[in-house]
Amino acid sequence: MENYFETALLNDLHGPLLAGTMVADADSAGYFARLAQRYPVTGSKIRWSDVPGAIERRGNCPDRQLAASGDFFRAMVALHGLHGQAVYLGDSAIDFALLAPVSVFALHLEALLPIPQHHYFMAADDAWCMVLSMEGDMAFGLRPS
Repeated sequence: MENYFETALLNDLHGPLLAGTMVADADSAGYFARLAQRYPVTGSKIRWSDVPGAIERRGNCPDRQLAASGDFFRAMVALHGLHGQAVYLGDSAIDFALLAPVSVFALHLEALLPIPQHHYFMAADDAWCMVLSMEGDMAFGLRPS
């Protein structure tokens, strides 16, 4: 059964979902399990201090948090040349995963980021992960070898 945030998000993303450029997958738990296997974690959080070369930013301006998160996403995409298939996960309000090319997610951040939860973006092959928290913390890292 969908909750308010899931219903609103599916409505906002109706176009790319209908076009097939984005796909919803009910198995978000499986993706979180993969993250926990491939990245160092403490509880449910990635321990970025143990991810070599990780980039972390702390949000310090609540009224610019959404814009800062979008800017961080776009900066990491540009800096690391991120492309290809990616996965989006939310840790509380959304119980499904979304799969789409990085470029499609970049076009729809305004539908994803206002949802009150931590936002996880990861490469479909787990090569990288990015987390944008609802508190304004932002992190990116490549999968440790």
